[in-house]
Amino acid sequence: MQQSIPFRFLIAPVAIALICVLIQFQPQWHDYLTLSEDGLLAQPWRIFTTHLVHLNLQHLLLNLAALLLLAVIFRQQLQGRLLVNVMVLSALFATIVPVAVSQEYLFVGLSGVLHGIAVYAGVLLTKQGNKFGFVVLAAVVVKLVLDMTINSGYQDWLGAEVAYLTHLGGAIGGALAVPGLRRKPIDFIKK
Repeated sequence: MQQSIPFRFLIAPVAIALICVLIQFQPQWHDYLTLSEDGLLAQPWRIFTTHLVHLNLQHLLLNLAALLLLAVIFRQQLQGRLLVNVMVLSALFATIVPVAVSQEYLFVGLSGVLHGIAVYAGVLLTKQGNKFGFVVLAAVVVKLVLDMTINSGYQDWLGAEVAYLTHLGGAIGGALAVPGLRRKPIDFIKK
């Protein structure tokens, strides 16, 4: 009989949180990890690592609290590798959308990825007939609209404008992850 590890669902988010904390306290790494116009194609890791860098300690703590909260709330839908895969796909779109739409390269933090996690879980719950999924999706839509319309409200606290296109991109990535990440690779070959 295989023994279950208590709180196993927290392994991936805690590991990601520890990486973010390590990066936060190594500011000399930030220039090598954040997105830059000239480094986008030559250094593609920046597409993902820019989301691990944060503006300040407040920004980091808020994003990590949200990551852990999402991991707890959606522990039945997102665990381990699936959570990491959703985060990677959300990070990809959270980077592509602002770069493609407005040539915006100056953004950092997990918030776009967090929007993707929430959308992924919301769509998945909705597909399973759980009405809480609609609540989650509505909350993300309201948050995105507020980001786009009252963006300056966060500027004093955060020290920068909210990167709403990054949030939108992460949400798109989370939605696109639903059909692909719930299948096994063999299922794609069979079709």
